[in-house]
Amino acid sequence: MLSEPAADRAARHIRSLIFSGQLRPGDRLPPGRDLAERLGISRVTLRLGLKALEGAGYLETSKGAHGGSRVSDRDSLLRCWTGWMRQNSEDLHDILEFRTTVETRIAALAAEQRTAEELTRMETADAMYRETRASLFRWDVAFHDALARAAHSPRLEEAMIAVRGELFLPVDQALHEHRTEDVHAFHKAIIVAVRDRDTLRAAETMRDHIADTRRMVYRALEESAGA
Repeated sequence: MLSEPAADRAARHIRSLIFSGQLRPGDRLPPGRDLAERLGISRVTLRLGLKALEGAGYLETSKGAHGGSRVSDRDSLLRCWTGWMRQNSEDLHDILEFRTTVETRIAALAAEQRTAEELTRMETADAMYRETRASLFRWDVAFHDALARAAHSPRLEEAMIAVRGELFLPVDQALHEHRTEDVHAFHKAIIVAVRDRDTLRAAETMRDHIADTRRMVYRALEESAGA
């Protein structure tokens, strides 16, 4: 198997930060020197990766004292989302199945092993939904991250982050508008199961939560195809 070119690897890493919500529309990328050092590549190689992302529509680059690369606006990312979904539709089922396997196990382990402090952290993360109407995806990520830490399994947490980086859902309003209360209801039900240390209920509620996400993703894909 051929190794992935360094520039492609850099582009994939940055794209995964956008996919996972760690970089949002309009966010500025770290300075080139810092980013290249973090990725273990030269600045020339990094520029090639950034150029590819700019050409695909994920980034916007400007020159001058206040220039640099930023994540594209919401509309541009929505177009990227549509293209990515169409290109990867055959992999979508497998990605969602993997996410279901990983996150249902995380929920069960969190119910079994959570501490009082970790339960509070989950509740605090979920309460963010009242304050983050402009960043609903980031709120969802914060909750799932807190749940994963309570599972005390670094490998499962790493797997969750990896699969989140494959499933492109950064367009907060396009995908989550009018669904805030539904998502919050799933989170609250998971928290109650974790609080009660009910491993089966925590896992089943998480399974229902991801099934709801699955329906949302496929519906959005159908709508984008008909647009």
